[in-house]
Amino acid sequence: MRLITRHWGAMGAFIALGVLLGAFSGLFNPQVEPQLRTKPAVYSGEQYLVTTAKVAPEDFVSASLVAKENTHVSSRVLAQLHTLEVRAGQLVKKGQLLATLEDTQLRASMEEIRAQSRANEAQLSQAQKQLSRSETLLSKGLVANNQMDEWQSKVDELKARRAALTEQLSGAQAALSYTRLHAPLSGVVVERLQEPGSMLSPGVPIVEIFNPASLQVRGAVRSSLAGQLKVGDTLQVELKALSTSVMGTISEIVPVADSLARQFEIKLDIVPPKGSKPGMYAQISLPSKPLKRVVIPLQYVKRTGQLTMVYVVEQGIKQRRLVRLGQALGEDVVVVSGLAAGEVLAIASTPS
Repeated sequence: MRLITRHWGAMGAFIALGVLLGAFSGLFNPQVEPQLRTKPAVYSGEQYLVTTAKVAPEDFVSASLVAKENTHVSSRVLAQLHTLEVRAGQLVKKGQLLATLEDTQLRASMEEIRAQSRANEAQLSQAQKQLSRSETLLSKGLVANNQMDEWQSKVDELKARRAALTEQLSGAQAALSYTRLHAPLSGVVVERLQEPGSMLSPGVPIVEIFNPASLQVRGAVRSSLAGQLKVGDTLQVELKALSTSVMGTISEIVPVADSLARQFEIKLDIVPPKGSKPGMYAQISLPSKPLKRVVIPLQYVKRTGQLTMVYVVEQGIKQRRLVRLGQALGEDVVVVSGLAAGEVLAIASTPS
């Protein structure tokens, strides 16, 4: 009896499980009759045949605007910076006083040399007079020859000292002139590198100056393109910060390539537009051979957010297709991918 009860209990559990699975699978829901999808209408509007055209690919080189005439004005003596007459951004003319150095010690040294020179001249004058008298006495046999030689040596020694002191005085005067620093060229002060009171050693820069009228563009091109360029070639240079383009002439091609990047540096002379400053970013357009590319009118391209698409006629039906665009050519644009020559675009606003 117990076995029969267990048997019916198990069957009841299986039946309940089956009913539950049927409910979840929609077995007891009313059936929906299948419906046929509406067939898209055949496109009969205006069409455009996609073709190719020869396009010179855009090949740019990143470059920088640099000053062709750029210099650091430095100290040539060990001295303290006394005054600095200019500030960053200030226009200066060639020969204009830029800074002065402390010159008290140099002036004292120069005066000491002058005093020594005066004393030496007095001694030399006295020695020459004595030598002249000795020559007169020697002719009369009143002095010995060795006495004559001693006075001649004295005169020669004082003359040598005169020459040495003259050289020392010239050096002191030159050093004193180095305490007044003048602009070596007309231009703009880039930066004050020292301030009054600083102790300067020879070679320490004080200010930096550049000539804004002599700017040039410098960039690096890969070795495969460097061989196609030569000095005198004219290339277009775009200055992004100024939203303008200028033509530059190659003035120099560095003959040694960068061993790591395998690139050659080129330098282009330009007529700098207003507002140009060293350090600005530039792009150099390099010449390249035209290649066949798929080109379509830009007006046939539709945009949805960041996506670009066109309507293509396939088997008579207008369908959307994503495309990737490349170089803009005025009213046309290069299609990089998504479209091939010989395909047809639907350009009339008819329903698909």
